[in-house]
Amino acid sequence: MVNLTQICMKYMPVYLRRPEKRSVYFRRQAVFRLTGTFYGVSRNVWRVAIKKWRKTMEYKPEYRQLRAQHKYDLYSQRLLAAVEEHGFKPEYFLSTLTKCNVELDVKTLAHLAIYEPRSFESLIDVAKTVFHENGSNEISRNCKPVDSVLTRGMLSE
Repeated sequence: MVNLTQICMKYMPVYLRRPEKRSVYFRRQAVFRLTGTFYGVSRNVWRVAIKKWRKTMEYKPEYRQLRAQHKYDLYSQRLLAAVEEHGFKPEYFLSTLTKCNVELDVKTLAHLAIYEPRSFESLIDVAKTVFHENGSNEISRNCKPVDSVLTRGMLSE
């Protein structure tokens, strides 16, 4: 997981990237434009305006949905980077895990990839082996199984 941050930054949407450095005046004017319809000092006093704007971002439904979507995008990017780092395709990885009856969602897999890299690597090894066993196309035949993984198909042979 060494280069995970650089890989994730490649997939980061433009609107989430850090903006270029601007002077304090222009940053404040941008916030005042967003709070221009508020009532009282919350539209033109910096400290009050920024607090009010953050609170608005928390409570409006569209911003809550955007925040949930941003989190899901972040988890997907982390998972994509981690699976690609181990040399496996993410779509094959997720479909093979469902065939193995491993019911982990994207958030849990992303957290495993970051905080438990060895556990995540063992999940990828299991997915590679099962993908090699059950696949009928050329891609699955070219995917080499891992020696340290035993499956039921190997035991029955």
